Amino acid sequence: MRILLAIVHHWNPNGDGRHQSLRPNPQPRLDALQAQLLSIRRLGLRQGHLNISSMQVCTANERLVHEIDIVLVHDGSNHVLQFLDPVFLEGVKHVVVDIDNPRLLGFAAQRALAEELDTNYDLYGYLEDDLIINDPLFFHKISWFTNETSPAHVLLPQRYEFASVPHMVDRFYIDGPLHQQDLEFVIPEPVSPIQTKQPGGPLLLESPANPHSGCFVLTHQQLSHWVEQPFWQDGDVSFVGPLESAATLGIAKAFSLYKPCFANASWLEIQHWGRGFHCLIGNTINSGSLAA
Repeated sequence: MRILLAIVHHWNPNGDGRHQSLRPNPQPRLDALQAQLLSIRRLGLRQGHLNISSMQVCTANERLVHEIDIVLVHDGSNHVLQFLDPVFLEGVKHVVVDIDNPRLLGFAAQRALAEELDTNYDLYGYLEDDLIINDPLFFHKISWFTNETSPAHVLLPQRYEFASVPHMVDRFYIDGPLHQQDLEFVIPEPVSPIQTKQPGGPLLLESPANPHSGCFVLTHQQLSHWVEQPFWQDGDVSFVGPLESAATLGIAKAFSLYKPCFANASWLEIQHWGRGFHCLIGNTINSGSLAA
């Protein structure tokens, strides 16, 4: 498939420190962006296998690879690109936005995707700059879901973190249920679950108890539909904040959202770089509910 990805990137060393993007040390932002760009590159066309008899590298995964273009959306000054080896930015297009509030960069990324509708990509994706795709079938699963259900449905991944050492929660899914009033604000009418068979047992996709994933992937038809809606680019930031709203609120207005249920969360997942949410694991967790 031909895929366009818009990545929202920001780092402000003079920020308030609430997030890694607002702290003086650029290394976490640099490591996250580097890992993200590598993960995307590994889904692209440069995949091969070793022919030992001829000592040549031959093409591999011809049926699975994608042609992926990346636009990196930033404000031109608050970023870690000066610290990044240029090889990681090979083929990456920069969209520099003159903006007073960098937290609104997500809406500029939406526009960057819409401006390429005439290019007719198969998929258009939006990513925050700390999300890593490890599943080689990630985009295939999203495309399969849309083809099997309806363009009115959008499938989102579950975000997760890895602990850096053995931990009581080694694989940690971070977008747990919201307070009911907050969920109803974004998804007033839950959708009916979808169940199908997959290797490993039944797969259940359901109305998410938390619709935020920090990303979304739409078909050409879906993005075209969203752009035509009266709420397109309405600047609504009422879901948690501007960053969360850009990634979540607009698509929640335009489509019925689904995620894998937590019983089969790994079927479609995306890694959140670092361990920022692990600090929320404390004495309140019912560790007895986890497998020993």
